[in-house]
Amino acid sequence: MATLCKLYRGEKPQLIPPNTWTLLTFERAVRNDRSMMRSLSLIVPGRDGDFLWSRNIRWAAITVPEGDTRPRQIMSRFVRDPHGERDDTGADDRTATPGRSWQTVCWPFAGEVAVPVGVEVWHDHHTDWPVERAQFVGTTSDY
Repeated sequence: MATLCKLYRGEKPQLIPPNTWTLLTFERAVRNDRSMMRSLSLIVPGRDGDFLWSRNIRWAAITVPEGDTRPRQIMSRFVRDPHGERDDTGADDRTATPGRSWQTVCWPFAGEVAVPVGVEVWHDHHTDWPVERAQFVGTTSDY
């Protein structure tokens, strides 16, 4: 049986400022085995282990000013200990499309007891850009 923590955002978009790595926040825990959720933005393993970390992010449809043909870029990554000794991994880099943009990424890396893990996002649009929906999941097999 697996231990699972799944955080979800879907009611109210989170505005992401341009050119700044921003920690995603979530609205609720869909599942919170072993009380791994911390402050609706972080998953903290209760013990060391090999985890499969997953994220799914839906950016709002982009509005580009008339005549602006500059390509837009969106990025996301997992970050260990975002408020302490930061360490990021599992980055994903994409060109934004005119409609909604989706990012779905799974990345296996070790979870360390009491070291929080979060999801950060970044974009280079000229104004704040909303993340409409997001999920963040940490899962491991019970040993």
